Amino acid sequence: MIGRVVAVSGSQVVAMLDRAAQDTPRGRLEKGHLVKIRLPTTLAFGMVSGLSIPVPGAEDEVRLAELALLGETPLDADGRPGPFRRGLSAYPALGDAILPADSDDLARLHGVAGGTTIAIGTLHRAGGQTVHVEADQLLGRHFAVLGATGCGKSWAVASLLHGLVAQGPRAHVLVLDPHGEYAAAFREEAVALGPESLQLPYWLLTGEELAEVVIGGTREGVAARASELLADLVPRAKRLYREAKSDEPPPTVDTPVPYRLSDLQRLIDEALGRLDKPANLAPYRWLQARLEALARDPRFAFIFGGIAVHDTMARVLATIFRIPADGRPITIVDLSGIPNEVLNVVASVLLRLAFDLAYWSEGRLPVLIVCEEAHRYVPADDARGFQPTRLAMARIAKEGRKYGVALGLVSQRPSEVEPSVLSQCGTVFAFRVTSPHDQQLIQALLRDDANGLLDFLPSLGDGEAIVLGQAVPVPLRVRFPVLPPERRPRSATPSFARAWRSEADPSPMLGALVRAWRRR
Repeated sequence: MIGRVVAVSGSQVVAMLDRAAQDTPRGRLEKGHLVKIRLPTTLAFGMVSGLSIPVPGAEDEVRLAELALLGETPLDADGRPGPFRRGLSAYPALGDAILPADSDDLARLHGVAGGTTIAIGTLHRAGGQTVHVEADQLLGRHFAVLGATGCGKSWAVASLLHGLVAQGPRAHVLVLDPHGEYAAAFREEAVALGPESLQLPYWLLTGEELAEVVIGGTREGVAARASELLADLVPRAKRLYREAKSDEPPPTVDTPVPYRLSDLQRLIDEALGRLDKPANLAPYRWLQARLEALARDPRFAFIFGGIAVHDTMARVLATIFRIPADGRPITIVDLSGIPNEVLNVVASVLLRLAFDLAYWSEGRLPVLIVCEEAHRYVPADDARGFQPTRLAMARIAKEGRKYGVALGLVSQRPSEVEPSVLSQCGTVFAFRVTSPHDQQLIQALLRDDANGLLDFLPSLGDGEAIVLGQAVPVPLRVRFPVLPPERRPRSATPSFARAWRSEADPSPMLGALVRAWRRR
């Protein structure tokens, strides 16, 4: 016994601590420690959320601990505890004994190894106690990995993915990687797609996505009229390609069926032949010139490359989502070489395809999408970002679990992520956060379930996170493992001191550097 209950209010308990017990290692309590209270038919568990001495220096000094009740384990007829469950069927009474949690209690509350759990790390200050998360709860309710730059988010994501695919070798995982970091961590488990290997044919794009690529963000004057022409001409070009299939419904600008750019350009030429006023000709000529420029631009070859057009939609889906996995269940899309002006469009297409694939497969092809730098695609500011990308991600966040689409959001700027999307993440891995605004946002989202642990956010070490939500029984402070070099993302900060001390001549690398620069 290390104390006794002196006040109970809802899920909050105040305990008066035994001074003699406090002077022993087992009885010494700190914020975040776990304790238990024996009730007639259950063991109630609580976490220390605050410590105080109301009158310091007094001869009969009183020491108090504030406890946040987490849940209980039922006791059988012999007094043996059963599995942990959230919530309480009975509450402590005044005078009930407070006991320290032992190693068996920690193992019971912090996840037990099983067929549907994965190990993520060790419990903070608990003798290396392994922490497991429930995979179905982690994926079925989405998850977020939040924290400042350099605090270990990428390692944590890599560790999670290694654990998931080790248990699910036929998984379908898509990683949107804006910095080209993750391929180094999954040399055996992943296929990396970049501008040279990614194929997203233009006919897979919706009307709005195609307009963003061809017309750009400015929709005024001639560009606005060209956008209207594109929406009108694309369905006609699709009908020309499918003219022999009269039994199929007429395609719209958003229907993912092939069409030839040559047919689109021929329709523009025919329209130009019928017009005689210069003012009417300008949008057609502008659109024609823009299509020709994109078809010649090697940066856009993954969209407009190739002359012959074939219906390769099934092959594109199989490549992007690893169907079948063939021992490599992860696809890493390296966005670092994608032209910046179409980056959001590529993200929009991939997110939309993932949702539609899961929807039309009726949940038989569940997909996990890990989105690094999530604030780029679903910014909190409605005026920023590409609207179809925002809508695609919001749809997955709100409806994805019904069809088997899981979302993993990763961001060092949680306050810049759309709150309605972030709030759909049932499990949160909160790493060190130093910005007061970001701290307030995380605490506002999760305060009811955090039990005081989020107060540690500014002082967490590298690789440490507060984990809370659906995938863990109780909020935890976890240290993620240090991965071996071959399993780490390529996200380490280069050493300035080592590079500046090196005596090697860097000039020979300039030629290759310039060639790569120009190709991109």
